[in-house]
Amino acid sequence: MRVTSRKKEILSYFEPDNAKWVTGEIGLPPFDVSGLAYLLHGITSHDNRHQIESTRRTLEAMTKDGLLEKVISYERRQDTTQSGDGAGVWCNCSRYGLPGSCKVLRDEGGKLDAIDGEAIRIN
Repeated sequence: MRVTSRKKEILSYFEPDNAKWVTGEIGLPPFDVSGLAYLLHGITSHDNRHQIESTRRTLEAMTKDGLLEKVISYERRQDTTQSGDGAGVWCNCSRYGLPGSCKVLRDEGGKLDAIDGEAIRIN
């Protein structure tokens, strides 16, 4: 496993020193591919499929190496053919976070076999 400058930059987005800025730009972790591509390449990444795919391949390699953890979430996304006021489409979305930070799932009213109790965030 080679830790390249791109991988170091991605890992830096999870550091507490950068949390406020990153959260303001793309939201809380775990992050999706398009959000991380935006941080890496700027606004041009939304129109450049190569930058999105390059970021996805890097994230998959980091997951394989154990640097990140991948979770799949079902969420609403804006379709590329929609204008800004479109309702979006529901799809599976890959999200990436630090190992051990992506295990908590939200209970959507009995859809999960959840254990009764409280959950707290540990920093």
